[in-house]
Amino acid sequence: MKKNRIIQTALWALIIVYGALCVFLYYRQTFHVEGMPYESDLPYHISMAVDDHWFYSLTAILYQLFYLTPFGNFLTALFLGCVTTGTIGMTFLLFREITDGSVPEPYLLLFGFLANIAMPFFVRAAHYQRYIGYQSPSIWHNSTYICMKFCGILTLLLYLRLEKKYRAGLSPREWILLAVSFVLVNAVKPNFFLIFAPVMALFLLRDLITGTPFSKVFLFGLTVVPSLAVILWQNLVLFGDRTGNGIEIRYGYTLTLHSTHPKATLLLSIAFPLFVLVFLWKELLRDRWYLFSWLVWGTSLVQVTFLSETGARARDGNFMWGYSFGIFMILVWSIAKLLETLKRPRGIFQNRAVRLSFAAAAFGILIYQCWCGIVFWVRLCEGTTYWM
Repeated sequence: MKKNRIIQTALWALIIVYGALCVFLYYRQTFHVEGMPYESDLPYHISMAVDDHWFYSLTAILYQLFYLTPFGNFLTALFLGCVTTGTIGMTFLLFREITDGSVPEPYLLLFGFLANIAMPFFVRAAHYQRYIGYQSPSIWHNSTYICMKFCGILTLLLYLRLEKKYRAGLSPREWILLAVSFVLVNAVKPNFFLIFAPVMALFLLRDLITGTPFSKVFLFGLTVVPSLAVILWQNLVLFGDRTGNGIEIRYGYTLTLHSTHPKATLLLSIAFPLFVLVFLWKELLRDRWYLFSWLVWGTSLVQVTFLSETGARARDGNFMWGYSFGIFMILVWSIAKLLETLKRPRGIFQNRAVRLSFAAAAFGILIYQCWCGIVFWVRLCEGTTYWM
C-alpha cells in the first residue's frame, strides 16, 4: 500500500505539471493575433461573451466575470486548466466506479490520464491531418467541449450510482443532484445530453418492461425535464428567426467534413475500442454498462451522420462534439473491459498465450493513440495550429 501511495503521488505530480502546461497553452490561446499561432476557438468564445454579450453557454457568463478584472486572460486560462486537470480526476473516479475495486487505484489514475490524452490512430494515408478529418475524444482548442466533458463525466458518475438505487427509491436530495447535473451539462453544451438521454430512455423502457414499477421509472426519468428548458433557451439563441441558422437532415455532411477518407478515419478514430470489441463482443450481452457505452457512441454516430446545421454554422461541424464524447465513453469502458479480462479471464482468455497476445496488441494500439495525443498536444504548446 505504501508503494501504491508513492506511485499515485508521483502520478498526481505529473498530472499537475500537465495541468500547469495546459494553463500556459490556454493563456496563449486567449490572444487573437495575426497568423493565428496558438489557434483555437477560445478568442471567439471570449469575444462573443465580453464584446457582443451574446452567449448560449454557461462558460460565457464566467468569461464576462473574469474580464471584469484586469486578469481576464489569466483567469480564463487558469479556469480551463483546472477543468482539464479535474477531468482526469473525474475519469479516475469513473474507472473506480465501473471496476468495483478490482484494479489498484494507481493503475486507474494512470488510465484516467491516458484516456484524456488519447487521440485517433493516425495514419497519414487515411488523412494528412492529425485531428481535423478524424474524430477525437481529447480536444484542447474548444473551451465549451473541455467544460462539457468534465460536467458530462460528473453527470455520468451520478447516474451510475443512482441508477443502482432508484428502484428502491431516491431521496429528494439525490433526485435534485442528478437533475441539477443535467441542467449544468446542458448549460455548458447540450451535445452530451443529446447522445445520453436517448440511451437512458431506452434503458428505462427496458426496466419498465422487465417489471420495475412505473412510478419509479417515471420519477427517475423526470430528472431530465428541468434541463429541457435550457435546451429550449439555447435553441432560441442559436436558431432563432433572426440568426439564419437551423438544423437539417443531411446524410454524411458533418461526418465527412474535411475528411479525405471518412470511412477509414472513422475506424481509426475508434481503433482501440473497436479492437477490444472484436474479441469481447459477447460482453455486450453480459455487461449492461459496456452495452450502454456503445449505444451512446452509436447514438452520437447516427446524429453526426444524419444531422447538420445550416447558415453561418454549417461548416463548424458542431454535432461532432457529442460524437467526441461518445468515443471517450467507449474508450473508458474498453479499457475497463481489458483490465477485467486480464484480472478475471474467461473462455479463450484462460489460455495464457492468448491472453498475453490480446493484451499486448490492445495495449500497443492504446499506447500509439496516446502517443498521437502527446505529439498533438506538444505541438499545440509550441504554437502549431490544430489543423496540423
